[in-house]
Amino acid sequence: MRVPAQLETAVRAAVRGVLGDGVLATSALTKAIVDRSQRYTSDRARLSAPRDADGDLAARAAFFTIADAMKIALPLAELVRRGALPARRLRVLDVGAGCGAMSLGLISALGAELEITAIDRDGRALDIAKRAIAAFAPTVTVTTRTADATRADLPPADLVLMGTVLNELPPDAALALTQRAFAAIPDDGALIVIEPALRETSRGLHVIRDAMIAKHAHVFAPCTRRCVPCTALIDPDDWCHEDRALDLPPATHELARLTHLRDSGMKFAYLVLRKQPLDLVADPTAWRAVSAPFIEKGKRELTGCSERGRVSLRLLKRNRNDTTRDFERADRGDVIVVGDEPGENRLEIVQPLQVVRVD
Repeated sequence: MRVPAQLETAVRAAVRGVLGDGVLATSALTKAIVDRSQRYTSDRARLSAPRDADGDLAARAAFFTIADAMKIALPLAELVRRGALPARRLRVLDVGAGCGAMSLGLISALGAELEITAIDRDGRALDIAKRAIAAFAPTVTVTTRTADATRADLPPADLVLMGTVLNELPPDAALALTQRAFAAIPDDGALIVIEPALRETSRGLHVIRDAMIAKHAHVFAPCTRRCVPCTALIDPDDWCHEDRALDLPPATHELARLTHLRDSGMKFAYLVLRKQPLDLVADPTAWRAVSAPFIEKGKRELTGCSERGRVSLRLLKRNRNDTTRDFERADRGDVIVVGDEPGENRLEIVQPLQVVRVD
């Protein structure tokens, strides 16, 4: 996946327009990026207490917004592949929009005319988002509202986006916001939630998945499993996330190199909810690969999740043939359709199968 260079140009120009040139100096910017990363990973007690407010906003915009923008492209591609987006000019609600990462990624992925309402408590971040979107896609209509998303009225929208929002809230507030965002979509709309790929934050999203199913929401993706519980919640050491290759534009790539962040790809957890039932793939025997491949002498294994649980999908060298080539190329995030029933803890790949990868 590639972040367009024009997106980087638009965001950095917006940062200059709001904060000036000084915050983009490499030394100051890299320090702010590392500080923000530490607060999201190892020092979450300091999540809302940056060392420098201007520097932190610059880091959010000039690095994380650009590096995170294309996370939205995967769930969008899956929705488009199944014809699961309304066939009209989309009304988009970006909840906790920040500097516009999800909206910018949406524009890049869909390339369509959109009407975006962006809500965030940080007015300066919204100013950056509005300027960046105007430069990147002048035909997109953007309305910004400075408000706390947990209390703000959420207008009806065909597509609601929430990027890196829920992990900053207590569990009850996160679920309540998800319910209100879900209520804002029509029957043919969708809610897309993107969260960091950390164990704690991903598992929090899995809990919300189960709670929303109990409230009659339909999980479109990433799951081929439609029931509860989420299998990743059974073992406290498990969590489900995506890991995709990512090409960053020049300035952001250099910041990634200097900070050693986002330099190995794009990791995130996501959830797509709909009101109209529609499955990610039509075949009810489908498995989602929820691990990277484990390759040892004589075998290749992936962990698969489906209605039938969480088991190992294994191909032994003696069973390799022309019909198993797709499985040999399969990776985390692929959907694998196998007609056979698994044993207690494993499904042996011994016959033709279908592997679906959405990019």
